[in-house]
Amino acid sequence: MMKMHSIMAFCLFFLAGQVWAHQPNSGVPSSEDDPILFTVKGVEVRLSEFTYIYDKTNGEKADYSKKSLEEYLDLYINFKLQVVKGQEMGLDKKPEVLREQNQYKRQLSSSYLTDREITEKLVKEAFDRAQEDRRFSQIFIKLDENAEETAVKEAYARMKKLQQEVTAENFEAMVSKYSEDSYSKEKKGDLGFFTVLQLPYALENALYSTKKGAVSEIVRTKYGLHLLKVTEVRPAYGQIQLAHILIRPKKEGGEEKAKAKIDSLHGVLKAGQATFAELAAKYSQDNSSKTRAGIIGWVGINQFDAAFENAAFGLPKDGVYGEPVKSESGWHILRRVKSMDKSSYPQMKAELTAKVKRDPRFKLVETALVNKIKEEAGYQLDEKVYAEVIAALRQDQAFIQGRWTPKPELLKNEKVVFTLGNLNASVKELIQMAQRSPNERFAMRPRRHEDALERVLDKLVAQKSLAYEETRLEEKYPEFKALLREYEEGILLFEVKKQLIWDKASNDEEGLKAFYESHKEDYQWNERAKVTFYTLRSVDKKEIKKLRKKAKKKTAQEVMELFNADKALVQTTEATYEKGRNAEVDAIKWKARKMNKGYTKDGSYYFIKIEEVIPASNKSLDEARGYVVADFQDQLEKDLILSLRKEYEIKINKEVLDKIVKK
Repeated sequence: MMKMHSIMAFCLFFLAGQVWAHQPNSGVPSSEDDPILFTVKGVEVRLSEFTYIYDKTNGEKADYSKKSLEEYLDLYINFKLQVVKGQEMGLDKKPEVLREQNQYKRQLSSSYLTDREITEKLVKEAFDRAQEDRRFSQIFIKLDENAEETAVKEAYARMKKLQQEVTAENFEAMVSKYSEDSYSKEKKGDLGFFTVLQLPYALENALYSTKKGAVSEIVRTKYGLHLLKVTEVRPAYGQIQLAHILIRPKKEGGEEKAKAKIDSLHGVLKAGQATFAELAAKYSQDNSSKTRAGIIGWVGINQFDAAFENAAFGLPKDGVYGEPVKSESGWHILRRVKSMDKSSYPQMKAELTAKVKRDPRFKLVETALVNKIKEEAGYQLDEKVYAEVIAALRQDQAFIQGRWTPKPELLKNEKVVFTLGNLNASVKELIQMAQRSPNERFAMRPRRHEDALERVLDKLVAQKSLAYEETRLEEKYPEFKALLREYEEGILLFEVKKQLIWDKASNDEEGLKAFYESHKEDYQWNERAKVTFYTLRSVDKKEIKKLRKKAKKKTAQEVMELFNADKALVQTTEATYEKGRNAEVDAIKWKARKMNKGYTKDGSYYFIKIEEVIPASNKSLDEARGYVVADFQDQLEKDLILSLRKEYEIKINKEVLDKIVKK
């Protein structure tokens, strides 16, 4: 069985490649652009399928040379031959195979849609934006997120008028005159530099879609309305891991003493009289970092005041420290520990994915996707049934007050409250969702029965919409269908190999013996030595001399009986090694009764004795069984492929193959 796992991994490498190589928005070409490359017993394999797997399997070595393509085509034909064989054997109909396929489909479906339509797009967008920091100024008009319609219209009218009057040149003057944000107004609207995932998504979109020097469209956030002017764009500072030594003026008795102390510590560093970690541990007044070599963690922009930030990101390379710098907390010596490569998507992807999934933008994009699905599926809310639910809940104040137990009649109500495609949702499901959604019921505002139920309804509709779309993945997303095909074929290949190769190799003892007899010269022992490892629990020279003298002439058992009468002074271990397998044994002259010089360590003495030298010889079947079974499996596989190539007609369109040859 030792070979089975490696072969199984090979069988499923196509699947693995497909799962992790999936590219969002990749289309499948039409049949005109995607000709048939080959057929196996009438089963078609198109060019796109072959080139995709060729690229993924070969990676950077996918040079599209004639030799490389022909070799891989031969390998892929062998794969397809066994898949067709599995289908003929009915293995694709086995209950356990179907169960495994269905389980995989459920697992893939559950994350595929959100990963493809939401996560991957947002993460790639965040990565692209993370390459730049952008500075902006704003004109701001206050508007509560729950404002009445009249207030919203009035605020938009005011901002629209400003938008018509404002230019890049008069922006600062317009800020002074009209902006309602006192913080930025004092700075002529300037809010400084920002990077991705630091602003509300709507503001970030405006910031990164507006050209330097230009003014954005009107943006609404939960705070109000904004007009942005992008004033500067620079390569992103990214993140650095930072360490510091902090001296606080209050603890030192004033600013001058704090400055004198930080200068003194800086001088010690420059003179090489102590390491940064040593000084941080002894003198830093930041208790949270002093015991960790002064490391305060990963730092990005807008986490500290401007002087601190400029000094930190002004450090030119990892390992260097800067001049003392003053911040609101005190005096610092900053050291850059390491930096993150913001240009590496693989390195940043995991962190960005985690941040994106926690950010409100994820919900915003999910809502947009849900609305699109609702429209395509013909979402219909039964207004009458929904009104009945609201009326029933208005009689129950606990619905919007925390702990809530629904009335039994609501939990038994099977009336359909909405339909979406071929899915229905009942009043019972809506009430059960409300039970599981305390935030939607009473932790969010406005806290009225109809608003709370609407939030619960939106949550249930989103859940049903994604479930509906999952039933259409194979229809709408060709690459998802391809993933399933690759998995199903991988499972079939595994079953074929299990039944026709692995099980046969393990159970056909007579066949195994016959294979061994015809290949026994392939299983050879090199020259071997039987050795004894001696350990003497003493470094006394007389004891060592006595032990070596006895060990030279006697067996290990006899030696132990002589020396261990009172206490266990001698321990032995026996082993057999082929030439080249143990450096210590190889260093001894290979002759019976020869011993090495040995050595002492930790109060004990160790040496090795060669007991017997065994000439090179054939291995018995039992000695070589693992290797023989593996080779027998290889032979059975070769025989299977050969028989299938004779049994099934293979047609290769060489013109199609020749068109993709690059050299």
